[in-house]
Amino acid sequence: MARKPYTKAREKILEEAEHLIHLQGYHLTTMEDIAARCKMTKANLFYHFPSKENIGLSVLDAKIADYQKRRIEPLCSGENIVKALDKLFEGAAEHYEKNGCRAGCLVANIALEMSDVNSLFREKASAFFSAWSENLSRSFACAQKKGLLRDDLSPRALAEAIISLYEGAVMLARTHKDPIVFRRMGKLARIILTQKSRIREG
Repeated sequence: MARKPYTKAREKILEEAEHLIHLQGYHLTTMEDIAARCKMTKANLFYHFPSKENIGLSVLDAKIADYQKRRIEPLCSGENIVKALDKLFEGAAEHYEKNGCRAGCLVANIALEMSDVNSLFREKASAFFSAWSENLSRSFACAQKKGLLRDDLSPRALAEAIISLYEGAVMLARTHKDPIVFRRMGKLARIILTQKSRIREG
């Protein structure tokens, strides 16, 4: 039997489920929690979604689409990728200052929590980070051709380094309750991108 079409009720479920999963993780979020947040019965919740896994995967899909639109596309579509990255790290510092260094990157949270136990979650998270890396790689390659970035490392290596710095900064900011870590890592990202090293990539 086909599921009901996308409705405001489904939107509400995904919104509340995202909030819960973001703050307390997938495993600790129960169907009872989600139903209570939505002010509906579990039976009504199951009417819209067949399982907690289905809700979790739908939340992840929605968040990935949101990150692609708000973060990756603007970051990789500008003329100056270095300035765009400066803005990314500074924006994160301001965001985490306001929210008390809570929640973090939902996709990264899911990747850490679920990759070893559920391949469906892992594959979606992997595809997200691969797409981010590929987009950054293309931007870095273009910038290298223009002489704006160091050319002694591959665009892919630079992309993976910057993503690792950013996601690592998220972890440290949350752990230490220190949003200024984004500004420190932003400065380091600029150094990695623009200053050549004596040690060339092997």
